[in-house]
Amino acid sequence: MALLKWSWQLSTLLITTFICTAHSQQNYTHPNEQFSLNEEAAQHLLSQVNDVYWASATAYRQFADDTLSPEILMREKLRPFYETMQKFDWQNFVDPLLKRQFEVILRGAKYPPINYKFKRATHTLKNMPRKKWVCNMKEPTQCNMAFVHQIKSIFTNSDDLDEIKYYWKEWRNNMPSEVKEALHYYIAYYQNMSTPDVQPSAHWYDQYEDPHMIYELEQLMDALRPFYREMHAHLRNVLRHKYGDDVIPPTGLIPHHLLEQVTYQAWKKETVLQNPFPQRKLPNLQTELDGEGLQPFDLVNISVQFFSSLGFRNLTDDFIREHFIQMDVGTGGPDCKSRIFDFGEVELHYCPKVYYKKLLQTHADIAAVQYAIEKNNFRVGLNQEACPGFGAALGEAVILSVSNPKHLQQRLGLLKNYEYDDILNLNRLYRMAAHTLLTLPTYFVHEKLWVDMIDGRVQPEHYNCHYWNLMQKYMGVEPPVETNAGVYDMPYKFYEGIVDQFRSTKKLFDEFLGYQIYRVICLNIGEYERRNAYKPLDNCDFYGSKHAGKFLYDMMSAGSSKPWREVIKPLTVIHLTNMTATAFLEYFEPLNTWISDDNVSKNLRVGWMPIDKCKRGTAPLPNATNVAY
Repeated sequence: MALLKWSWQLSTLLITTFICTAHSQQNYTHPNEQFSLNEEAAQHLLSQVNDVYWASATAYRQFADDTLSPEILMREKLRPFYETMQKFDWQNFVDPLLKRQFEVILRGAKYPPINYKFKRATHTLKNMPRKKWVCNMKEPTQCNMAFVHQIKSIFTNSDDLDEIKYYWKEWRNNMPSEVKEALHYYIAYYQNMSTPDVQPSAHWYDQYEDPHMIYELEQLMDALRPFYREMHAHLRNVLRHKYGDDVIPPTGLIPHHLLEQVTYQAWKKETVLQNPFPQRKLPNLQTELDGEGLQPFDLVNISVQFFSSLGFRNLTDDFIREHFIQMDVGTGGPDCKSRIFDFGEVELHYCPKVYYKKLLQTHADIAAVQYAIEKNNFRVGLNQEACPGFGAALGEAVILSVSNPKHLQQRLGLLKNYEYDDILNLNRLYRMAAHTLLTLPTYFVHEKLWVDMIDGRVQPEHYNCHYWNLMQKYMGVEPPVETNAGVYDMPYKFYEGIVDQFRSTKKLFDEFLGYQIYRVICLNIGEYERRNAYKPLDNCDFYGSKHAGKFLYDMMSAGSSKPWREVIKPLTVIHLTNMTATAFLEYFEPLNTWISDDNVSKNLRVGWMPIDKCKRGTAPLPNATNVAY
């Protein structure tokens, strides 16, 4: 706790230092001084805002805060300017970029100043997956097990249902009260910002410039539902064969701990999953990478070369030497996540390990670096990403290009001894879907639950049952056992998803838009043709295409100079401004067709019967026998 207070004091000191530094600059005008409110004065004021921003960004790079996001820190450092900026009639400015700059910066004025309680709640939610509060099943006196490091590993590697069920329940039953307190603090934080005309969720979606974003996300889920239901029926059958009929309830709902197990084992060699064609083994890409003798920096270099092939300006050796730093072993968490500083001067701290997932993620990291370089050409406000998750969507499109067999074989020289025919490719798509198709509805349930919480559509005493009603509706999942009264059953990703850096909106946004960007590039460069088996979407590689590079560059170089919906207009011939699930469904179309046919051949029932968890007893919803979600 003392460390947390010290960190908060340091952040406050830095803010004060930056503002005082700006005060000492020549020709500086105090933000509260009276002066003309014309556009020339606005430009002068924003030049001062820009100076404070860049001084703050430079210091942030040296004194990064481990609790608050850079976006929140920068919002606080510009707070002294908000009152003066609001005096301008900026909505009627002639200069569109100046008007947009005011619009973006002044979003921060809607938020109350950050205090110690906010920082403490954020710290609690962000770090709860690594907190140790569960007792060992085999050694009950040893109560030092965290979810991310210990329990998740058990879900990934154990086939003991009693063990998995024990840890599923105990992690929830023993969750410290401070976690629930932090959740309720955040709910009150957004509710206190609301007015009779503006719901709390409008502030949640403020940076997406759409107070009703949840409805667009729900439409995406509706589009995925037929594919998900087929996959659900398939997995239910696999689990029934694995664990027996008595484990899967007659309603057709899958116990949550088993679906979590499937998700965590999506890329594991020995798994509860069974590939469509188990006789055709997927290659061990780790063995392939080890055989190449690659070092951590080689992954960076390969990723940099990918963007060079697209026509992006080369990152010079001097730039890479000064701005790319290898992390110490053991840092970056269990997934060895790179750290990117994209406020002010760009810096990448990359993983010191070499494995396939990092090869892909490093390409996304370099996409983020390239995006940061382009955004930094704008002044403060316009140098942000178009909306949270937009940069990650660009990285997702790149990952889809570099992860397919064509790129791995022809560009990287891997998988030379494998013939990726339709059968082996179905196994690959199956593993991808086990990871992606099962996690997208999870993130949406968390998003929907959170929006319903802050908008007051569900009361605290019904939070838990409402969560399970949503899990049934969108995922066909139920709790494996009852937890203690008053316990919230949501997994750690729900709590993480409230924190700015990890919000569930970002994940949903970047997945759907990433596939959308990937599809339009592949269509435009002729690497993908509908109904052409020789040019499928799932094997499109745009390495070396300057046309593909221009698509990416144009979106990167827009920064937040215009709304994200305007930025994505070129993605469709008819200039759609919304996300669609078309690209995602076309990518997995071969697998969807195979699973649907396989379910029919096995006479499997698709769908499930819901039970209203917010009603006493277990009476089904009206007409439940006719409902097939």
